[in-house]
Order: sequence, then C-alpha cells, then structure tokens
Amino acid sequence: MSHVKSVSDRMIRKTQIELISVAQAFLQSSVLLALLKLKVFQHMDHGNKTLHELATDLNARPETLSRLLNAGVSLKLLESNDGVNFGIAPKYRAVLSPSGGEYYIGSLISSFHLYQTALLKLDEAVLESRPTIDPSTHIGRDKESTREFILGFQNYASLLGKELAHFVSTAECRSLLDLGCGPGTYAFHLGMGNPNLELYLLDNHEVLEIAREVQNKYSLENKVYYLPLDAMKDEIPGSYDIVLVSNMLVGLGENESRQLIKRLYGSVNKGGSLIIQAQYLRDDRLGERWPVFLDLMMLCTTPNGRNHSERETRMWLEEAGFRNIESCSMTIFNANSYLRGFKF
Repeated sequence: MSHVKSVSDRMIRKTQIELISVAQAFLQSSVLLALLKLKVFQHMDHGNKTLHELATDLNARPETLSRLLNAGVSLKLLESNDGVNFGIAPKYRAVLSPSGGEYYIGSLISSFHLYQTALLKLDEAVLESRPTIDPSTHIGRDKESTREFILGFQNYASLLGKELAHFVSTAECRSLLDLGCGPGTYAFHLGMGNPNLELYLLDNHEVLEIAREVQNKYSLENKVYYLPLDAMKDEIPGSYDIVLVSNMLVGLGENESRQLIKRLYGSVNKGGSLIIQAQYLRDDRLGERWPVFLDLMMLCTTPNGRNHSERETRMWLEEAGFRNIESCSMTIFNANSYLRGFKF
C-alpha cells in the first residue's frame, strides 16, 4: 500500500512541477522582451560591452541594469564570466542581432508584448466577449507601434516566404494581388520566383510605407504597385491571376471573412486563383497548439476575430464560387498552410 502511495506521490509531484513551469513561463518571456525593448542586443551587435558602457548607452543605473543582464545570462541569452563584461550568446547572435539579416527575429518577438499585455486579462475577454486592449494598438494608433508590428511580420515571413514560393506555382501567371500585404514579404518571394509577375500590394498607407522599405531588401525585377486602400471598405481595383490573402481572415471573424471572399471572386481573372494562407485549427477546433493560442490572441485583440479551420474556409471558398480547391501543408517548421481555389 505504501508503495502505491509512493508512486502516486511522485506522479503528483511531477504534475505540480509541470504546472508551476507553465505558470512561470511569463518570467522568461518578460526578461527576453525587456532585453529587446531596451535594445540590449542591438547595443551588443558589434561586440561585447561592459556593464557601465551599457548603462551609459541606456541611461540606466548599472546596479539595476545588472539584475536584468544577470537574468539574461541565467537564460543563456547572454554570456558573462565576471558580471562586468556581457555579450550575446553565440547560439542566439544570428537571430537576436539586427545584423543577422533574414535570420533576425527580434522585431517578431518584441511584437509579442502586445499579446502578452492583452492576454493578462484573458479571463475578462472570455466573460465579456470583447478585446482587452484597444484594437488599434498594433496598427494605426501611432507610427512606432505600427512599424514594430509590421516589422515583426517581416521577421516571421522572411523565412516562411521561401516555402510559400516553393509550394505555390505561378507558371502562366502575370499578376498577383497581395491583399492586406503587411510588409509584402510573401509577394516579394513569389516575385523573385517569377520575374514576369506584376506585384500589387494592398494595405493602408502607413503599412505600405514600411513595405516599400522592405522591398529594398530583395533583388526584384518585377514591377511593383502599391495600393493604399482599406480592403474591407474600399473597392478593390482590377483583376488578377492570383490573389493572396495571408493570415488576414483570423482578425475578421466569420461574417466579414465570407463577405470578403465573395467580393474577391470578382477580383480573380478567369482561370486564376485565390490563395488563403493561415494557421488553421483542426476541424474539431482542439488543436494544434499554436492555432489554438492564436484564436485566444484574436479574442483579446480584435472585436470579431477568431481562428478558423480548413473545412470552414473551404466551405467559404466554395460558397463564393471557387472550385478545384487545393490544400497544402508546408514543412514541420511552418505553422502556415494554404487553400487555393480556382475560378473557371
């Protein structure tokens, strides 16, 4: 009997530790977000710095700053042998140093601060069925927050755009509309794969300013046109061989998503296609983990947004008139997949 109790005690202790680890995860993310917000990695971009050099750069008290830096060392984000000289851990240099180029993900991680703030009141969002922050916080409220959010998407898409360009055939296509393009990264990668593809990027004016900057990172032979419009309110000009809607419907909700897809049927040339890229929920809405978390993020940051399943989206495409709908999942490192419906 004591043996059974001992086994049970060990299992309970293990469960307790697992739950405490889940609850404490915010401590680690808080340290990483603070290091990024203070631009600590940026100040170390070209080499190690002393505590006093960093304190001067950041206009911080050395004794206070050292507490954050020591936490960074404990998480193996930073390295220090003496508590005086600090540098970025080699493992993380390429992804946390701005000089890391396409591997840099600092802006993406920084943008998680928005969701961290919103999710702290997840219980309120559930009880009141409304966002816990002003939905304009990430885009539109001010130039700096908009820039940070869009550059976060640039980080995210800079590697995944290569995959989309690998899986999506643009043969015989001459025009692409990237609707709600954000930084335009996916369109730019598709363009590099087909120099004859004219690229039309549609988003609001502030976002397109950032997309123009991002374009300079890519060697493009394509003609690129910028359309400063609100896709949900303004008439969408022209028609295109491909219309790409990437990770946009999640912020809209079912009714607006269905209406948008119906409108986009008229924006697709005969023989052309609409591609909807998303991080789809399973049809039973129980997974996978990231799509489920994304669903909660939309609950806390948008009035009507929610994540959706591939089956739902397929139904919306068919309802709008699209046929021969293709489904494509990409590699295990990419949570995105897409549906592609054709117009005949």
